[in-house]
Amino acid sequence: MDGDSTQLTVYKDTDRNVYFLPFADGTSEDETDGAGRYLDLHVRADGKLQVDFNYAYNPYCAYNARRSCPLTPFGNRLPVSIRDGEKSFK
Repeated sequence: MDGDSTQLTVYKDTDRNVYFLPFADGTSEDETDGAGRYLDLHVRADGKLQVDFNYAYNPYCAYNARRSCPLTPFGNRLPVSIRDGEKSFK
């Protein structure tokens, strides 16, 4: 990102063969949910995961105060701002 490489922890749902990426970035708290956002990843034809932050979405706790959200793993807290995807709302 921004010329630097980074590694993120991705989780796999083996039952459905889908991948899940929880992340926080420079927009967390101000422009997006403080708990971070989520991204479902898809496997491309070449076997690599496709990461498209345009599809980032808020966790369930952003919509209902009675819901709790897991903390984003420390290693998935990006120092840059990802302004793509879903934002905070009132």
